[in-house]
Amino acid sequence: MLADGLYFKVSELACHDGTPYPEEFADRLPDLMAMLDTIRGAWGMPILVVSGYRTPEHNAALIEADERAGTHGVASGSQHVEGRAADIRPVGGGGQAAQLHTVIMGLYDAGSLPQLGGIGLYVLSGWVHVDTSHAPDGHLRKWLGT
Repeated sequence: MLADGLYFKVSELACHDGTPYPEEFADRLPDLMAMLDTIRGAWGMPILVVSGYRTPEHNAALIEADERAGTHGVASGSQHVEGRAADIRPVGGGGQAAQLHTVIMGLYDAGSLPQLGGIGLYVLSGWVHVDTSHAPDGHLRKWLGT
């Protein structure tokens, strides 16, 4: 059974094509929700889920849109498709994405965010990508997007 978190509802992780977060990923959801709730608690203000789960078809459409625009912001092996990722933005503006990223990294460095496997800062887009997929060697995957 899919359970809401303290601050986030499972429905907020639904694909933009209307597909709900899959029941078959119920084992992945607790780590994602715990991570999001820890981040929201530390941030102290509402956070919007810009993108949660993505169907393979929706992810492919985003990749195609990237190609047409001459950009590369959507991964073919996206953790969104696996139900392990969320792009998040502070409510009230994406201009705070860098500050949110700093808060998340502080939580990680303090050992308070063991679920975090990957983090990307998208300054121009105004959000932070977080996921629970850990690299085989255990390092935190970090990147700067657009």
